[in-house]
Amino acid sequence: MSSPSQGKSFEVERIKNRSQNGILLQSRIMVEKKDFVSTGILTYAEGDIIEIEISEYKAFELGDKVKLTVYSPGGVYVFESTVVAKDHGALMVINPPSNQSRFAEKREHPRVKVNQSGVIVSIKETKGIERLLQNKVELTVHNLSISGLGFTVLENIGLDTNSTVNVALDLGFTLQCAAEIIRSETTPEGYYYGARYVDLTPDKANSLRAFILKMQVESHYTLKKEEMQNRNFK
Repeated sequence: MSSPSQGKSFEVERIKNRSQNGILLQSRIMVEKKDFVSTGILTYAEGDIIEIEISEYKAFELGDKVKLTVYSPGGVYVFESTVVAKDHGALMVINPPSNQSRFAEKREHPRVKVNQSGVIVSIKETKGIERLLQNKVELTVHNLSISGLGFTVLENIGLDTNSTVNVALDLGFTLQCAAEIIRSETTPEGYYYGARYVDLTPDKANSLRAFILKMQVESHYTLKKEEMQNRNFK
């Protein structure tokens, strides 16, 4: 399996026979690149990625620009994309952000499980008072989405709901951002917090989206392989 280092966005080309039913999984989909056309089945759509089961997957390479024509009960949908991963019998392609609302079965902001490190640099309390930390507090990120994250810290540093933390996350690159605490709980791993990003700049959002895309592709294919192994053992 191959996976991308960064994601790209492509605009929807056109939509025919629009219907509120939208695009459904198991729809037939035509995949076209220069001098080659093949047909497959749409089997997965979540966030920024679409999986197509297709027998002629070897004819496509990572980075190939493709035109997709989806034949769904809701109509015929045509848009452009790019191949970002492939595995035995399947292609993974970008689902353009402007196209995601067309899908009847999807989660708009998939949350991926991760195990990444980071630090809390400062805390802005609910009254607006910013508290700089003499020693940066280490955190562990357990899940990420394009809208928020979940993390734990080992010590109680007095984070209340609606307070804001400025963090630096190690995602293979350093992502510095602010996040508002929306929930908290005590767990065996420490103090867990769920937070949503505050004023994430477009360039940081693009870097985060690319990281989530990479992790999403990897976890999807890992899960598929585990399911296949479990079936073989039965």
